[in-house]
Amino acid sequence: MEPFLQIAPHSLAIVLSRTGAGEAAGVSESDELPRHHTGYEIFANFKAENSQLHVWNQRVSEAVSETFFLGWIDEHVLLIQGKEDHLEALREGWMRRCLNPPRGFTIKYLGDVSPISMSPISQPQFIPLGEVLLLAISALNSAHKPVTEEALTEHLQTCFQGVPTPTEEALHHTLSMLVHERKIYPTPNGYFIVTPQTYFITPSLLHPSVWTGFCG
Repeated sequence: MEPFLQIAPHSLAIVLSRTGAGEAAGVSESDELPRHHTGYEIFANFKAENSQLHVWNQRVSEAVSETFFLGWIDEHVLLIQGKEDHLEALREGWMRRCLNPPRGFTIKYLGDVSPISMSPISQPQFIPLGEVLLLAISALNSAHKPVTEEALTEHLQTCFQGVPTPTEEALHHTLSMLVHERKIYPTPNGYFIVTPQTYFITPSLLHPSVWTGFCG
């Protein structure tokens, strides 16, 4: 089982309210905030409002300049991240009422955010061979590389480490199945993924040597 990971440590949440926002019943704050404001714009304005107005408090000015934008939740909660000493300076600035909000907003609350726990989802070693081959063929097609069986085997060993390399017989059988299902088609230059733009290919249109060389 994968260990839990702690995401976004050393973070603060700043809950904002738009200046002059109405108090109409049934209207949420998120509905009242202007939709054209992005979170990073709000953050940049918050830094600008605090970077030059604290000449007498260089600790707050420095702390604000060293914080990073982390997120923007529900159109009114700004998440910022930084070193602990910088966050402590912001906490003190908030408690002393000398922390300026972004232009057009007031700060309702400022507080610590507990790190988010993430449980990574592990990737099993068993993946249907057909799916793996389709991914490999698509990648090689995009790279304009010939998709031969040797190239497929090499690609699987390089890009799908931990997944057992198929035997030659299994590779032949799965490629033949994918051709039969019209998911790929063989040519003298290798395999290609069937797309909506692909010419409708039937076995009668292919030279027997193509099927012999590519389908086993």
